[in-house]
Amino acid sequence: MIAQSQTISATPPCPSSDDGLGYLAVQGNRAATAGDADKILSAALADLVDLFGARGAGIYGPPEDDGRLISLAAVGDIGPLGREATLRTPAVISAPLVLSGQRLGLLVLEPPEHPGFEAGAQARLDALAPPLALTLSHLRLTEALAQQDGVKRELALAAEIQRNLLPGMESGAFPVLGLNRPIRQVSGDFFDFFAAGYGGIPFALADVSGKGINAALLMAKTAGLFRCLAKSCDDPAALLGVINREICETATRGMFVTMVAGVYDSATGRVRFANAGHEPPLLRTPERSYHSFPAGAPPLGILPEVAFETEEVALDGGELYVFTDGLTEYRYGREEALGVEGIVQLIESLAELPLAERLGALLAELDQEGWEARDDLTVLVIDDAWVRSHG
Repeated sequence: MIAQSQTISATPPCPSSDDGLGYLAVQGNRAATAGDADKILSAALADLVDLFGARGAGIYGPPEDDGRLISLAAVGDIGPLGREATLRTPAVISAPLVLSGQRLGLLVLEPPEHPGFEAGAQARLDALAPPLALTLSHLRLTEALAQQDGVKRELALAAEIQRNLLPGMESGAFPVLGLNRPIRQVSGDFFDFFAAGYGGIPFALADVSGKGINAALLMAKTAGLFRCLAKSCDDPAALLGVINREICETATRGMFVTMVAGVYDSATGRVRFANAGHEPPLLRTPERSYHSFPAGAPPLGILPEVAFETEEVALDGGELYVFTDGLTEYRYGREEALGVEGIVQLIESLAELPLAERLGALLAELDQEGWEARDDLTVLVIDDAWVRSHG
């Protein structure tokens, strides 16, 4: 009659059956049930207590080095749930919970007061243990998947927060634009720019060492420091000095940030910037010649006292490209990395496009089959020609 039972709930009752077939049937259904792990395991143990007339039942994890067992679930007179326990009573019976050769735990029954377990109780418990092992495995898998789903949701939220920290990309509305494409869900890169009260346009682009949440957190902190300081500080070297000291005091050991920070004066077409261990910015002149500006100081977060230097460049209708090594390290198949020469070729092939379309086309080119990213990709461009053409 078991096959005609009603719909199984998360904690179905165990049908009365002296030979345990009813327990096997119900436990088979429990093995496929998703729900509260404590309730499901406690219900299974309560059924065993009834079936064997035991004082209590428990499931214990694999033994520690000292032989003590950790309680995973318990009912009746067998000790509090979650307390460490040791099997000292000779009259108890137990059965290993094994699935596919992996030992998941130990099932233990505490004997009745009198007269103890009936003959054959150990063999019956051995026969009833496998479906409980399957239930335990299923519950662990369900919990692991739930945790993974929670991590994915948190990463998605972190990625959304990161995107909201970046400036918008409004076509034709500003002489400075940028883009960021993480290789994972969250990025260790950032860029920023905005119109400051003193008349200039502060900008920055940075790359945090490492990947994942730690890099994303350090990125957010660095971006926040830049945005706050750049509103009133128009000296790029001094600004990097303050950020560097703060990162040295608080960053996780071994992490650092490469960064270019500067100010663009759209009225004069001049850019002042400082470089902390970052890829050299690339200037494209109206005559289609290129000049790079290597870093003169180490990355942020390595040495607390560093003398950063501010460089000044006249764009004169040209463009300044600042990018992370995620761009230079792009590869096509097994060929060498794109490198600066490849970037120059890409820029020239797209030079006639408006700035926003140019950046979009650059991404589209790298999205072609055969190209492979190795790191987060971030690019920022200052287009002085745009200012001149718009008066």
